[in-house]
Amino acid sequence: MGHYNFVIKNMADFEKMIPFILHFAAGVYGKNGKQLVLPLEEQFLLAKRRGWSDDKDDPGGATMIDVTLTTYSHYKNSKGLGDATKDDLLNISFEEWKEILKTMYWDKWQGDYIESQGIANLLVDWVWASGYGTIKKAQKIIGVKNDGVVGGKTLAAINKADFLGLFKMVFEAREQHYRQCRAAWKYLNGWLRRLNAIQPDGTFLIYGRIIGTKKV
Repeated sequence: MGHYNFVIKNMADFEKMIPFILHFAAGVYGKNGKQLVLPLEEQFLLAKRRGWSDDKDDPGGATMIDVTLTTYSHYKNSKGLGDATKDDLLNISFEEWKEILKTMYWDKWQGDYIESQGIANLLVDWVWASGYGTIKKAQKIIGVKNDGVVGGKTLAAINKADFLGLFKMVFEAREQHYRQCRAAWKYLNGWLRRLNAIQPDGTFLIYGRIIGTKKV
């Protein structure tokens, strides 16, 4: 972080994204959103029932609740366990899935040090959904060197920015990104519905209901 001083947020802040992801990746909701207030482990078990995808039109390939086989293999290899198979991915545990979200995506954006929960959600979900190359795209918007490495200068620029203005710029860049994706003909409506659920105040708007706690 260099000479920059940052106040770390609640270490559980990344978990605020989990119900949002489980809804959009696997349809977890229930009547009036009642499933989204269940303990996270229970939500995950519900998500596993419908979270599998192996669509030839999806550039991510085989996927369980947004985690691709490639990503899961990187995770397994980092622990010396070798490449993952599709069966391994089908049986991914909640602790593994959560560790992947935290260490490979939230921490990639240094989410604990981003003061605006809304911006952290928007940035982390972009890299989670569209890959690490989106970090460079976001850095260009933020106005720092777009090297794909989130360090002190990137965090300082985010935290000093007008958060509503920055949120709007990143939001619009994500929309443009999705419209230009080769699979947009099939997935664009779902991608935009997911994007539109992310609110600047740190909450998520799903079927007209607010999910999460406000924290700008």
